[in-house]
Amino acid sequence: MIKKILLVIVFLIITLGAYFSIGSIKPAENIAWGISFSPRYAESLGLDWQETYLAILNDLKVTHLRLSSYWNDVEKVPAQRDYSELDFMIEEAQKRGQQIILSLGRRQPRWPECHIPEWAAGLELADQNVAVLNFVEETVERYKDVENITMWQVENEYYITWFGKCPTYEREFFDAELALVRSLDDRPILTTDSGELSTWIRASKSADVFGSTMYRKIHNAILGYFDYPIPPEYYKRHGDLVKLITGFDRQIVAELQMEPWAEKGLQNDSTETNFQSLSPEQFDKNFDYARRSGMDEIYMWGAEWWYYMRQTRGIPDFWDKAKLIWEKP
Repeated sequence: MIKKILLVIVFLIITLGAYFSIGSIKPAENIAWGISFSPRYAESLGLDWQETYLAILNDLKVTHLRLSSYWNDVEKVPAQRDYSELDFMIEEAQKRGQQIILSLGRRQPRWPECHIPEWAAGLELADQNVAVLNFVEETVERYKDVENITMWQVENEYYITWFGKCPTYEREFFDAELALVRSLDDRPILTTDSGELSTWIRASKSADVFGSTMYRKIHNAILGYFDYPIPPEYYKRHGDLVKLITGFDRQIVAELQMEPWAEKGLQNDSTETNFQSLSPEQFDKNFDYARRSGMDEIYMWGAEWWYYMRQTRGIPDFWDKAKLIWEKP
């Protein structure tokens, strides 16, 4: 009996491996390329965040943006919310006609993943959850008349429980948050998950749009730098399979690796160390890999770093390569 079970397992592994990797997928005819932007990350690189953001809009001429509504930035004092920073970013994007994904909730893109105000950090989790829902409600109400916002992202990689400084994960809270956003506006809801280290099933159950990460070369304390042994076809085929189970409508790449994997922090790592995981040549490879995945909406991770490399280290290669992405007809 044990032998038969093992044979079945081996057969399933081989079958799935063949499904995910045999044969290529035709690249999408019209790929919408976008970027994620974080003011706090830009500042951590020693940049003026407004200057960086406007350079991305005016010089790169991006068409699609993913922006965050960081709770600890907006609500530094309980019930006193200052949206001026986010207002600026949204208004500037509106002027240029850029489409926006707006991230909501406690867990949003960039470290420490959960962006909790100091006053809320000591609350009982049930009370903190109520405060999060109040914050989400006001944020959606404030921006739901902005036509450029194409979808709401609720939390970010919510079930990656081993990464980030976050409280206990609760399915009930996530469901309540999703239900709240649906009750306030009828735009699609995006949920996200690790593209390489998850089945995607839990995260995509309540999504209209599901987004995964797409990482190529990372660093591990044991293995050092290594490439994920995953063909580009894997992402779309994985999504098609999960879609049959959970029923989401559409799939995107929410986070394509286009910056190095940091060891001490990108601004503290040498250029040589940066280039071990993302050199100009690797930038081209990652771009081509994503293009060959068959996905038609892809948000790149690292625009702040491209600007930092040009302005601070005098290396314009990444910025110049990125400009070509949106200059193509």
